[in-house]
Order: sequence, then structure tokens, then C-alpha cells
Amino acid sequence: MGFFDRFKNKETKKEKKEIPTDIEIDEDQLILKDIAINAKDRTERAVAADKITDQFVALDIAKNVKDRAIRLIAVNKIKDENLLWDAAENSKFFDVRSFAYERLGENNKSIAEIVINTKKNRNVDEIFNKIVDEKTLEDIAINAIDKNYRRMSLEKIESEEILYDLVFKAKDSSIRKSAVNKDKFVNEDILKKVAIEDNDEGVKIAAVKKIKNEETLAKIAITEDNAKIRSIIFGKIDNMGILKNIAMESEKSDVKLDIINKVDDEELLSEIALKDGDSVVRSEAVKKIENDETLLKVIRSDNDPFVRQIAVKNLTNVEELINIALTDDDQYVRSHAISNPALTDEKDFTYIAINSTHEDVALDAMEHISDEKNYIEILNNAELGDIRKSTLDHITDLETLIKIVLANEDEEFSLKALNKIKVEKCLIKIYEQGISENISVRAVSLVRNQEFLTNVVKNDESWRVRETACKKIVSKRVLKEVSLSDENEYVRTVAKKRMSL
Repeated sequence: MGFFDRFKNKETKKEKKEIPTDIEIDEDQLILKDIAINAKDRTERAVAADKITDQFVALDIAKNVKDRAIRLIAVNKIKDENLLWDAAENSKFFDVRSFAYERLGENNKSIAEIVINTKKNRNVDEIFNKIVDEKTLEDIAINAIDKNYRRMSLEKIESEEILYDLVFKAKDSSIRKSAVNKDKFVNEDILKKVAIEDNDEGVKIAAVKKIKNEETLAKIAITEDNAKIRSIIFGKIDNMGILKNIAMESEKSDVKLDIINKVDDEELLSEIALKDGDSVVRSEAVKKIENDETLLKVIRSDNDPFVRQIAVKNLTNVEELINIALTDDDQYVRSHAISNPALTDEKDFTYIAINSTHEDVALDAMEHISDEKNYIEILNNAELGDIRKSTLDHITDLETLIKIVLANEDEEFSLKALNKIKVEKCLIKIYEQGISENISVRAVSLVRNQEFLTNVVKNDESWRVRETACKKIVSKRVLKEVSLSDENEYVRTVAKKRMSL
């Protein structure tokens, strides 16, 4: 007999004859049946039941009548063994079933009916304590309405076969769990079946904890949904080959994630990172990979930017980080390349800021630059005009600022550079270049030299430049002269207002 043959339905030892259905009942028996069931007086009902001689009528009453005394009188009338078996197996009432089993000589079944269907009490305890038949105890452990009798029955069972049978039949999960925890419950094939098929976490865990074979545990883990159970299983498996097989064979992402958290094997992690179909699984594997070669393969082949971001964070090859910062098509991958701690040299950040065609990358790179010389290099060479302009906040070099103003490639940019020049001689020289009216206005506005300002207010052709100079002049005499002689009314008005201050 195989281990699981015992779970198949068994034939009753004694072959029973089929009970006929087309039975003719005498009228007087039917009248007695009606009285036994429906008469208002209980004594009258009992007398009628006792007069019944037709065993089929007695069987019907024993199986279906609610009045206990009447149904017990009826079952006592049954002499035919087949009809007694029918009453024992099919009556709605356990007292009838128990009495019928007793009359059939099935004392264990008779006792089981009482224990199964009665709440725990002293009288039933006396009966229960005498039970030694383990099949009877199994029946009670499975079916008793009182959990105490279920528990007490299990405690008395030692048969391996019955324990194995019980764990698949009991509805009470505590009984199944206790059965598994019995010392005699050791067969790993059955433990595996319990771990896979049972729907209760506690029962499954009890089975898993008793399994020693790592291959068996692996087969359970491959399809197991419960994270707690998987954790216990993986805690019992040390064979890296088995773990690798689980990771490769299981279709469940959670299973693979559990294995990734457990192992540090670079080969296994690399295989998962490069081949698994789930991006979350790949990303978790990549987090534990330190090999630059593998990380680069991931960065070059993975379509998921999040996976590439994680790979970039672990990369240590500076040259490759620079290349990724300049070429990857995902903003966040580029950003992770810039923020990678392996990238430290300002020259590298300067190179990125100059050569990037992505403003976000160049700006991120500039966050890591402090040397003004590097900002000047970016100003002179950056691919992006906006990046060149963004260097100005970091540049104080006078020669560089003057060059920006004189070049005047972008007047707004030149004006910002001009604002940073504080040396009046340089400001006057810039004014003298006559670059543009706006440049001249801004340069004059930054000068305090009265001789220079007087010359400007008297001689410059632009009324805007003269007006700017007028606002800076302090001499009342010069202001009066301007108020009387300047050809522009607005300049004259400004001079007059200045005189009244």
C-alpha cells in the first residue's frame, strides 16, 4: 500500500444488501405510525410506537422523528441487520445512531457517536476515558462538537497511519497542527503534502519545520505564497545550487525576492539581474551587485530606467560614469551617475558640464565645482549657451568679466557681467568703447568719478546716457548748467530736481 492509498474511500467490511424502495405497508401499521408521530398525548404515542411490527415503518421513525423516546422505541423494533445499518448510518439523531451501532456490535462506533455529539461532561468523560481504539479516537478528533474531546482524542493517538489520515480529514486546524507536531509524524512525503495543500499557516509552518530534506523544501518554496513560510524554508536551506534552482524555476516574484535577500552569490545575482522578466526582481538583485562588468551589462541592456539607476549608483568606473552622464536617455540615470560617490574630481565634473547636451546634467555637475578656473573654462567652452551663462554667479575674475562685456554676444548677459565690475577705470574704459547704449548707461550708472560724469553729461550724444550721468552728479553748478542748456527736456527736468535736493 502506498502512503496516500489510505486516503481513498474504503469499502465497508460487511457487504450490505440494498434496501428495497417499493414496499407495501399494511394499513394498520400506517395508522400506528401516524399516532406515534402526531398524537398529542406522549403515552399514546409511545404505546403506538411499541405496537409497530413493520421494520420499515420503525426505520422511518427512527431516522426522522424528533421525539427521542419514540425514535428509540422504534429503533429497538428493528431486527434486520441491513436496516440497523441504515439507521446507524443515516438517522438524523446521534442517539439512534449510537443505539443502532451498539445493537450491531459496533461498540466503538456507538461510543464515538455519544462523545462526538455531546458537550464535555462528567458522564461522557467516563465513557471517553475507556476508549483505546485509535480509529474511534480518530473519528472523535475529526468530528466531535466539543474541542476538548477533539484535543483529548488526538493526545491518545500514536498510530502513524491514523495521524497521517487525520491531518487530511480534520476541519479543526489546531488538530491538524497538533497531529503534525506528534513525534510519530515523520514521513517527509506526507509533510510535504501538508505544507503544500493545507490552507492554515500554522499547520503549514509546523510541517515545514519538521522537513529536513532541502530538495523537498525547495519544491514547497517554488509555489508558496506566504512570505513567513518562505522565510522559514529559506532559513533551512544552505545549498546554493538549490537556491539558484528555486530562483530560476519559480514563477513567483516574491519567491525570487526572498532568495535575493538571503544570498550574496554574485553569479546567481548577476543571472537574475540580467535575465529575470520582473523589473522589481532585477532591481533588487542589482542592489547587491558590486562587479562593474555586470553592472555595465545591466546599464547597457535593461529597458527599465529604474533598474539602470540602481546599477549606476553601484558603479565605480569613473570613465563609464562620465559616459553615462553624457549619453543615457533617462534624466534620473544621468543624475545618479553625477551623484555617484566614485566621481570626485572637479575636472571630470567640468568635462561633463562642458560636453553635456542636457541642461540638467550640466547643472548637476556644476554643483560639484568650486574652482573659479573651472567655471571660466565652462564659460568659454560649454555646448549649451544657458550653461555658459549660469557660470557668471561663480566668476569674479575681472579680465573674464570685461571680455564678456566687450564681446557682447548677449547683451543681457553682458549687463550682468558689467554689474559685477567694481573698478571705475575699467568701467570708464568700457564706456569709451561705445559698445551699445545700454552698456554705456549701465557703465555710467556704476561710476562715481565727477569729472568723468560731468564730461559725459555735457558731451554724450545719447540723452539716456546723459540722464544717467546727471543722476550721479553732485555739483549744483553743473546741474544748473544742464538744466538750462541740455537739449532734452527730460534731462533738464532731472537736473532741476537734483538741484532742489
